[in-house]
Amino acid sequence: METTENACFHCGEPIPENTLLFVLRDGQKKPVCCAGCQAVAELIFSSGLGRYYQFRQDLGRKAEQDLRRELEAWQGCDDRESLWGAELAEGRRDLLLQTEGIRCAACAWLIRSHLENAAGVHSVQVDTATGYTRIIWSPALSRLSRLAASLMELGYKPHLPLASAEEQGRQQERRDSMKRLGVAGLGMMQVMMYAVGLYAGDAFGIAAAERSFLEWVSLMVTLPVLLYSGRIFFHGAWRSIRAGRPGMDVPVALAISLAFVASCYNFFTGRGEVWFDSVVMFIFFLSLGRHIEMMLRHRNLQAGTALARLLPEWAERITGQGMERVPSSDLVQGDRVLVRVGESFPADGALALGSTEVDEALLTGESRAIERHAGDAVIAGTINLSQPVEVEVTASGDETTVSALGRLLLLAQSRRPSSSAIPQWLVPVFIVSVLVIAGLTWLGWQTVDPDRGFSAMLSVLVASCPCALSLALPVVYAAASHRLLDEGILLTRGDALDALTRIDTVVFDKTGTLTRGTPEITSIEMNPERATVSEDEALEIAAALEASSAHPIARAFRETADAAGARENTRVSDLKVHAASGVEGRIRGMTWKIGKADFACSEGRGMHDDSIWLSDESGWVARFGLQDALRQGAGNIVEQLRSDHLAMAILSGDSKEAVEQVAARLQITDYQARQTPQMKLEKLAALRSGGQRVLMIGDGVNDAPVLAAADVSMTVKGGAELANSAADLILTSDSLDLVSKAMETARRTRQLVRQNLTWAVVYNVSVMPLAVSGALKPWMAALGMSLSSLLVVANASRLVRRGQGERHTDQQQALEAES
Repeated sequence: METTENACFHCGEPIPENTLLFVLRDGQKKPVCCAGCQAVAELIFSSGLGRYYQFRQDLGRKAEQDLRRELEAWQGCDDRESLWGAELAEGRRDLLLQTEGIRCAACAWLIRSHLENAAGVHSVQVDTATGYTRIIWSPALSRLSRLAASLMELGYKPHLPLASAEEQGRQQERRDSMKRLGVAGLGMMQVMMYAVGLYAGDAFGIAAAERSFLEWVSLMVTLPVLLYSGRIFFHGAWRSIRAGRPGMDVPVALAISLAFVASCYNFFTGRGEVWFDSVVMFIFFLSLGRHIEMMLRHRNLQAGTALARLLPEWAERITGQGMERVPSSDLVQGDRVLVRVGESFPADGALALGSTEVDEALLTGESRAIERHAGDAVIAGTINLSQPVEVEVTASGDETTVSALGRLLLLAQSRRPSSSAIPQWLVPVFIVSVLVIAGLTWLGWQTVDPDRGFSAMLSVLVASCPCALSLALPVVYAAASHRLLDEGILLTRGDALDALTRIDTVVFDKTGTLTRGTPEITSIEMNPERATVSEDEALEIAAALEASSAHPIARAFRETADAAGARENTRVSDLKVHAASGVEGRIRGMTWKIGKADFACSEGRGMHDDSIWLSDESGWVARFGLQDALRQGAGNIVEQLRSDHLAMAILSGDSKEAVEQVAARLQITDYQARQTPQMKLEKLAALRSGGQRVLMIGDGVNDAPVLAAADVSMTVKGGAELANSAADLILTSDSLDLVSKAMETARRTRQLVRQNLTWAVVYNVSVMPLAVSGALKPWMAALGMSLSSLLVVANASRLVRRGQGERHTDQQQALEAES
């Protein structure tokens, strides 16, 4: 991917004025935006890895200009063996690092090529889908900080392996599944080619030597498929038998074993048929179904990883010798840490020095910043908004409020109602029935024609193999996931779509869900006695004073000023931030203040309204009204749900006044404010005890437990990672209109699931008499099984094709409307 002339050659960002930095590529000067990007590009070219820029599919991550602070922090972890990764043989370690900035296959190639040349590194694997880099290395030959530095040199940002054990297990499961599926797929293609020759020989004649050769190579190809890809079915069958609850793996393992052993016997004795093609087809289609199920399951982020990412990675601990940068997990009760403006608190604690405002929206649902003074408690994961403060740690690790929420989340997940299209009691009944029918078939043929008994029994096992049944749900859920992803919705639990078609009640969080979660300016009242200052000038001055603040209200002024086209060249000097009050500074030789009424002007003393006042040395100039804006599509979705006769309620942690305002605007009569996570769970339990089936829509950390406990749940764009880890569907667009698209797709998915299950059952029932009678040969049963499975896949794919057709129609209509 190439950049434009006015954009950075490495990261694509605009080139700042008066910046004359560049790198040489094939003798041509390529501009870069900063010294960091210049250093990264020069390193890539000097290492002989310049092909990265030719093959990359996306622009690189903007490089850090000063890495010393980060490197010093990593160097402090060099002696911590717990961060080196899992132990391997010969003193090696298996390290898994979340790596920020990986965007395409070229990034993966660049990282591998650079790191594999580093001392002590034996192999590198990069997963572009998850952003994880797996490094096999020797601590005796290198250091953890050196590995991190190698990634940072390329412009990527490594993160501490806080949840590596959990993620490593998922990574290993994905790799093993892909290997099994690949071996089975290659084996099936090869054996089917040989089988075509054998079947043609049955019809038109074939020399004995040629038949023997085709059967021999079929055996050789089938053997690794059976021992490697098929091993999982034998393990599953043995475990289910030991547990006393035979599962679907039992007839599968039995059919595969009998088909393979009988084929080997017939081959070596030189009489009878061989069914190696049936064996590999069995294994491939069943492996495909399991792989699809696994991929859907892994899309759901694990709570442990999400909890780890809620907290900042590093903390600045204050010691007798000064300041040291340490992993947040190292903090203990009694430590004192410095938290700068815009940073998250690394642990629960109490303010030891300073006053500030704290954004607790994601944790408590409170939409407004909360004032905190010396001695007040602060919660890990909340954001410091006003000024740097010192905090004394009172709880860290598993003792924090966030960890308690995580435990409540896991408890809620364990109590969630299960949803399955196939009753659990039916599985062992089906298995036992198949085995009994197969045994009776063999006994029956012993009295008629013993030579055909084994073939008929094998046909029964093959015909009854639930390949189409095992694919019926996962392929539809995979197609639905694809369709939803095209619409901007991420599906994390396939069977949630079935639950979504059954709901009768929708419960909303307020802050960040029905509303944007950030204030917007809704009105500007100018002082009639100060006519010399226009509304645009007041907005320009207010935006200039708030330009460097991380406060949500400051963002509202900046966004409004940008939208109004206000000038950006207003300079502020002597800027002072007054925690929990406002900001003052000098503009054009005059002192200006913006903030609460009692801070900004003498006229406002004693007033407690929610407006923001702007004043100069002569008095107040403007008063700005702010309100938490409704999220796009909120009104539309509420009206649609009401027309579908669904009950609606709001459960929010925000103040009663704020919740009442939003409920009144959307005409929702059932609402409750100041709700803790436990109170939300109790309300949900009360609804469910009344027979209601609930869809919960939220976004905050405090919503995670109730999201996990609901019949089905959604999070909106910008939701906390812990909330996303508990949700069944994640909306990736700002608009709540996607809720209706999810419901529509769920209804269509339910239809396809029913069609696939009906076909799978009808097929298995209809071919069983043919198999028992001996009219259906094992190879015919295997071919029928394959065709049945393909039909199930083709039916599911209609969901994707229909979605593509609808999007094409929408685009055509949009183009016609524009013309």
